Order: sequence, then structure tokens, then C-alpha cells
Amino acid sequence: MTDNRNNHPLDPMEDQVLDQYLASLGRYAPSPAFDDRVMARVRINAPVPAPAPSFAAPAVRRRRWPVLAYSLSGAAAVSSTALTAWVAANFQSLAASAAAGLIAVAVPSWQAVLAWITTTVPSVGSALVTGALTGGLTPWIWSAAILTAAVPVSLIGFWLVARAPNRMNPHVAR
Repeated sequence: MTDNRNNHPLDPMEDQVLDQYLASLGRYAPSPAFDDRVMARVRINAPVPAPAPSFAAPAVRRRRWPVLAYSLSGAAAVSSTALTAWVAANFQSLAASAAAGLIAVAVPSWQAVLAWITTTVPSVGSALVTGALTGGLTPWIWSAAILTAAVPVSLIGFWLVARAPNRMNPHVAR
């Protein structure tokens, strides 16, 4: 016989000594009045009387979260309605100020973009044509196919990551 923890052989006499020691111990049993003494110490609390019924307090206490959610959604609906009404009432002045701002900012920006495009497009265009002529259309077709397939594959991957697990891990104790 060996001890699995240390891989040392056990002395056969140790088992006999342990068996004799355990046999010499008396059996323990509760005394005849044990259960009466235990039950005498048990205290049973009186039932708590129900509170006096009120009209709204129990419903609010039991349903605090839905009431809060309804209140917040109601506040959002009221504020959205008020904003929509204000925009409808002041639409002409809002459109005029937006047009003036766009004209002041967008026209110079568009002119700068057009100036940049006219100076860089010939070099970018010639680089694209050179790439297409030297490599052929195959790299462009493969690139377009890969980029097209990347969108649904990434959406499926995102869905798999975001969904809730339906089982516990097998190594987790139940």
C-alpha cells in the first residue's frame, strides 16, 4: 500500500493502530431530552401585520422601475413635441440662417476642394490607370470581392460576439 500524496509506502501497522483507536472510541448519541432542549430555544417571531392599505403607495413601490421608464419616455416625448412645434413656428428664420451659414462656410470650402482635386487628380488617375494596366484587372476584382464579402462576415461575427450565451461553461460548478 502507498500514500498517494508522497508516494511513500505506509506501515501496515499504522492501519491496525488507527482501526483499534477508532474502535476504542465510544459511540455518540443524543440524550433522550436533547430534542426538547433544542426546541425550547427556538423562538418563532409573530407575523408582521400588513400595513394599512393606501391608494398609490403599494403600486408605486412594487412597480418603481416601469413608472420611472414611463416618466422618462413621457418627458422625452413632450420635449420632442415642443421642439418640433418650435421648429415649425420658426422655420423661415431657421432656413434663412442655415442658408447664410452654409454659404459663408461651404462655398469657400468647396472652392478649396475643387482646387485640390484639379492639382492631384491627374497624378492619382494616372497611378490608377498604371496599376490597372500593369497588374491587370484581377487584383482589382479580388480587392472588390474581398471588400464586398467583409461586410456580411463582420456583421455575422459581431452578431456571434454580441449574443448572450445559452449555456454555462462546463467547467463552472452548477
